[in-house]
Amino acid sequence: MNSDSPTPKCSAQALPRIGCDLVHIPRIAKSIEKKAFVDRVFSGLEIEYCNSKPQSAPHFAARFAAKEAFLKALGTGLFTNGMGTLDIEVAHESSGRPLLKLSAQAQILLEKAGYGHTDVSLSHHGEYAMATVILLPY
Repeated sequence: MNSDSPTPKCSAQALPRIGCDLVHIPRIAKSIEKKAFVDRVFSGLEIEYCNSKPQSAPHFAARFAAKEAFLKALGTGLFTNGMGTLDIEVAHESSGRPLLKLSAQAQILLEKAGYGHTDVSLSHHGEYAMATVILLPY
């Protein structure tokens, strides 16, 4: 590339943002022993889904990672602008593919940042669960 060529410029808002998080499943397994933690972090649908699995901890851990990954992609912290973990819910399409459902507050923050769509991927193996969230512009 010629040094005289202008550097292409594009708005940061035009680019997708990615957030990822890795969670140690035994830490979540210990935390979910406390109903107060579960109720503070997970929606009723998430709790029902995770508890339907023979080993619920990896599923809770993956959902916790998804919430953290969303916040990282958005570039905000937990409880910023009044948004908490219950504002981000991992649901599923009929095919089983995970998707994020956002509260009105989380959706407003997403849109203010210039994004209109999310995609999420979850995985767990052994002692670790992870999630990757991509924010896509309109």
